[in-house]
Amino acid sequence: MSSPEQEIIDRRQNFRIDMENEAVDLLWRDNEGQSHKVTSICADFSRGGLRIEHEFAIAVDTQVNFRFQAEHPDSKPLTAKVVRCVELPTGKFSIGFKMI
Repeated sequence: MSSPEQEIIDRRQNFRIDMENEAVDLLWRDNEGQSHKVTSICADFSRGGLRIEHEFAIAVDTQVNFRFQAEHPDSKPLTAKVVRCVELPTGKFSIGFKMI
C-alpha cells in the first residue's frame, strides 16, 4: 500500500487534460441506497482520475460510474471513487475522483 505522500506524487506525474468543460454523465448510489444520474461538467481528466464541478456534494469514498459522450455507440463507462469534495466560493463543489 502506498503512502498519502506517494499518491500525491503519482497523481502529479499523470498528464492532465483540460476538458474545456465537457459534459459527462455520472451514475452512483448514495449512503441510503438512492440512485442518482446527473450530467456534470468535467474540469480535467488524467490516467489516474478526473475532477468535476457540480451543484451539490458527493460523499468521499462514493463509487461513481462516468460516461463521456453517452450517446456515442463506442462510449465506455469508467469507474472512479470520490477522493475529495470541496465547496467553491461560487457555491458549487469541486469533486476529485481516482480511477479504480
